Amino acid sequence: MLRQEEIALFPLQIILYPTISSRMQIFEQRYLRLVKESMANSKPFGILPIVGGREVGATPEVFPWGTLVTIRDFEQQPNGLLSIVVQGEQRVHIGATRVEEDGLMFGDAEIFAVDNDEPIGFAEDDLVDMLESLASHMGIDKSLFLADLTRATLVWRLAGVLPVDPERKRSLLAMATVDERLLEIKKWVIELRMRGARPAP
Repeated sequence: MLRQEEIALFPLQIILYPTISSRMQIFEQRYLRLVKESMANSKPFGILPIVGGREVGATPEVFPWGTLVTIRDFEQQPNGLLSIVVQGEQRVHIGATRVEEDGLMFGDAEIFAVDNDEPIGFAEDDLVDMLESLASHMGIDKSLFLADLTRATLVWRLAGVLPVDPERKRSLLAMATVDERLLEIKKWVIELRMRGARPAP
């Protein structure tokens, strides 16, 4: 099921996937406004990967696929900055965009349905082992990585930590099915094992 609406956009250098949460520090006026309006109206916004430019200053060039997010927590930091925790929800594709006077971007978004909660199968056992290994290498509680795993969440969790080119990581957001994304992740894992690459810390 697909729905369309205009949403506010937050360009980021990092790639945030559906089902993944992230903490962000907000200091620019345009994004303080975004957060205020999002919380006041219980309205999600889109996080898009930056492909040219920076997070601050002039409007950057963004990848047209991203993630719809909701704010789950917020607090004022001792340094005066606003800290929020966002939760990735659904994939979005952005068409036409506009920029308001304060620099805040809006875009016409196609918002895609949440992936089905298909259980992990035997074909994904090697990927689960890889995720467990990454958790150990990064010093992260395995239960955080392995809790409530589905075929869809397995993809997003691995994609977030595997040391591959950002362009390839962005490409996952444009893939329509879990099967496509799983196949791509398996390619990454095979290539990394062939190179003997160590996971990024």
